[in-house]
Amino acid sequence: MNTQSLPPGRFMVAVGAVVEYKNTDNILLIKRSSDQDWQPNEWEIVYGRVAQFETPQDGLSRELQEETGLTVKVKDFLTLWHIYRENMEDAEHELIGITFHCQSDTQKVILSHEHSDYKWVTPEKALEFVQVEEIRRDIIKFQQQAISA
Repeated sequence: MNTQSLPPGRFMVAVGAVVEYKNTDNILLIKRSSDQDWQPNEWEIVYGRVAQFETPQDGLSRELQEETGLTVKVKDFLTLWHIYRENMEDAEHELIGITFHCQSDTQKVILSHEHSDYKWVTPEKALEFVQVEEIRRDIIKFQQQAISA
């Protein structure tokens, strides 16, 4: 099919980060605030939307800074994913995402209003806290890459 014959589309791009604390087995989990419109009180890794005209890497750096105060080193690509927020299959809720493995040289986190708590835990322990299947997928992929490295 010729791409010129396709109607213009609209979707958002998101980025995620499994943030590893340098020289340890620990990764960062953050807990969504109870007032969030989607997945309140759920433990997650850092995710956020990329702004128009922003590269995924720049969006990732901005989101990490906004949500955790961390400046990290991006190490590797982990996963590419597609979801509809709130199970609403329309352009307003469609996300295509890229999750990266990042490394921090500090454990000092400054949370935004979007999150109420954080913890540095092993990936195995993280899977005990995280209930959302797509987030679990990203942590498991991180574990697999760490084993094969």
